[in-house]
Amino acid sequence: MGGVGRIQLAGDAGDVSRLELFLDLIFVFAFLNVTGVTAEQLNLSGLPRGLLLLVLLWWCWAPFAWLGSTVRLDRGVMPVVMFGLSATLFVMGLTVREAFEDRPGGLSGPLVFAVGYLLVRGTTLTVAAVAAAGEARPRRLARRAWPPPLAGALFLLAAALVPARVPDEVGREWIRFALVGCAIVAEYGGAMLLGADLWRIGSIPYWAERHGLIILIGFGETIISVGLSQGVATAQPLTPEVLAGALLGVALAGALWWTYFDVARFAAEQALERVVGTRRALLGRDAYSFLHLPMMTGLIMVALGLKKVLGELQVGSDKPTPLLTLLVLHGGVALYLLGLVLFEVRTLRILGRSPVLGILLVAGLAPLAPHLPVLAELALLAAAVGATALADLTVFRRRHRRLHAQIGPAQEHAGVTPKELFFDLVFVYAFLQVAALMADDPTWSGLARGLLVLAVLWQGWCAYAWLAAEVRAENAVVRLVMVLVVALTAMITLASPQALDDSRGGLPGPLVFVACYAAIRLLHLASFGLVAWQNPTWRTPPVRAATPTLVALGLMLVAALLPLPVGDVRQFSPPRVALWVLAIAVDVLGNARVGVRHLSVRSAEHWADRHSLIIIIGLGEAVISMGTAVVYTPISARIVVAAFLGTALLAALWWTYFGWDSTEGERALAAADLRTRTRLARDAYTWLHLPMVAGIVLVSLGLRKTMSVLGSRGFFELGPPPYPLAHAALFGGVLLYLLGVQAFRWRTTGRGRPARQVLALVVAALLPLTAGLSALLALALLAAACLALTAFEALRDHERAATGPVPSR
Repeated sequence: MGGVGRIQLAGDAGDVSRLELFLDLIFVFAFLNVTGVTAEQLNLSGLPRGLLLLVLLWWCWAPFAWLGSTVRLDRGVMPVVMFGLSATLFVMGLTVREAFEDRPGGLSGPLVFAVGYLLVRGTTLTVAAVAAAGEARPRRLARRAWPPPLAGALFLLAAALVPARVPDEVGREWIRFALVGCAIVAEYGGAMLLGADLWRIGSIPYWAERHGLIILIGFGETIISVGLSQGVATAQPLTPEVLAGALLGVALAGALWWTYFDVARFAAEQALERVVGTRRALLGRDAYSFLHLPMMTGLIMVALGLKKVLGELQVGSDKPTPLLTLLVLHGGVALYLLGLVLFEVRTLRILGRSPVLGILLVAGLAPLAPHLPVLAELALLAAAVGATALADLTVFRRRHRRLHAQIGPAQEHAGVTPKELFFDLVFVYAFLQVAALMADDPTWSGLARGLLVLAVLWQGWCAYAWLAAEVRAENAVVRLVMVLVVALTAMITLASPQALDDSRGGLPGPLVFVACYAAIRLLHLASFGLVAWQNPTWRTPPVRAATPTLVALGLMLVAALLPLPVGDVRQFSPPRVALWVLAIAVDVLGNARVGVRHLSVRSAEHWADRHSLIIIIGLGEAVISMGTAVVYTPISARIVVAAFLGTALLAALWWTYFGWDSTEGERALAAADLRTRTRLARDAYTWLHLPMVAGIVLVSLGLRKTMSVLGSRGFFELGPPPYPLAHAALFGGVLLYLLGVQAFRWRTTGRGRPARQVLALVVAALLPLTAGLSALLALALLAAACLALTAFEALRDHERAATGPVPSR
């Protein structure tokens, strides 16, 4: 592996780094904003605008995949560049609502979006040019890559500036629309005309995994939209129709997920390995950079359609679903499947598999959809997509089995599997809901209620993390169970505003929450029992191993059935809270006592990566939470500065864990014997990652409240101080996270970092000192303190920093 100055070149066997996963979660926020603004303006002008924005955002993402196959994005100076680009993309996501039409007050939204696009595209090309500086031919090719993005950026700048001089509103909109369209044609047409010489794929596993992850992001967007259709932190009545709609929405997303990750994702990777040189570059460009766009667009359209359709269940409307909404939902499914068919044709040279059947079924259902109730419409659509999996097991079974036999080795890897990532992405919505719960009730009782819900969600996630450490199978039954668990997790997240106190109307919230949570935990116990029954060599857990879980569920059920007043969900019910605390204690301490005897962690890499991902998901949720606070506020200089400061704070928290501690923890785990490794996994990961996650959720609450008080006033007006509890959550969350990371390091390596202790003391001192300052200034001081620690550690460990952290698998 080589390096050029502070930019290190990637080898032929690189993996997707954890930093790139954080970047992808920035795109989750941007895609969510596109979905949100299009849902609010779902008409014949709003839908094309949303699709154009999606295409532009995709072409912001695609160069990172090409760059990552050439340059190590997590080493040298690149983390600084990547976090700067993350902040820029975050600002672009904030301006999505103003990309076509500026709102009064603040900066020009179209201009901010265009400048951000220019910065992102220009920076990626500059890094590629610097990396190619030592070789003449790659340097010439890098220079050839500049004209299309420059032309696209100029068209976007013209779209931001020229229409403002046109007096006619309709003419202004058409001119801006045409100029944005020209920008897209310049970008994509230029990429086609440049040919294959410009493209290079260094690592095929990296390339396939990178695009598989962005498709997973699309599925995560779909699941989040299912939840957002009922609002965030709102105690809407939990009617059977709402719960059934959420279940069907997740089932539809799960069926679509199956079509890509069952065969296509791994078979296409093998097809890419069979070609070399120019043919490989062309195949990578066509099948991934180009043909993944219709799949991603289809998923965003499905998310948009589900948000609108499920929103009708909330209001209980008897009116038929608008025709455009049905077109978006069914068209999104068909477009995704069409993209998948073209992807398989381009990579595998096969046509006629189950996605074609899915397209025909969806097209056949389209004329019936306007005449059906919402739930029947969703059920038939989910069944049509699910029929593709059934067809693979029946009609196309010979070809399907042959393909499965061929991709068997590609599916066997030590890292986190697609089904686990699909499960983990629902926790973006779960953490977002918890932070919104606390933001909606900024009192100490509201804070306690949110942390209790978080602790229960964490126990559910950890249960399946232990199960995945033992069961690495990828068969149909395992996937069906995982899709069901994802659906149940989405349902308890919907019910979380009423987890401790019921509201009027609908089913009793506490009982719905406990019932869904019990189903999740009982499925987990049944899965363990089934594995033990089928595998005689596996250490069968005795019945008493399930006792703590069953007792905890019983206590939560008693709490849900307590005859308490129904009304305000913000009221604090001491008896119910006491039973919840007791249930959590029984679950944690009881399973800690019996679990180590019957569980094991066989792959240190998989276990460490799984917990690294949940930290990244927490950090990504903090970005989304920060952005939702100002999504309806005109973009201003203060918001831009606060966005960069918030991203800088999250970058410092990312470095605190991923700089060295996560890698050293994984090494300690791998070096231990099986029994010691299991205890270490329980202590350092199951237990000590909870304060880290709780700290991140508190930070997201503080950032959300900080952003909400900024407004669109001038930059030199610092604004009001933050809410007292939100201020305490921001600084206290950073402090809790630092203490969790420090405890994790002590448990895995037996050593601490004195600099972290100093930073913890500084943060604790800043908490009261900054209470009376403006929210923006307090955030700036906190971010500066955390960045100072990051710079100090990077300089002190200069030789190690030059080598960089071990990449994630």
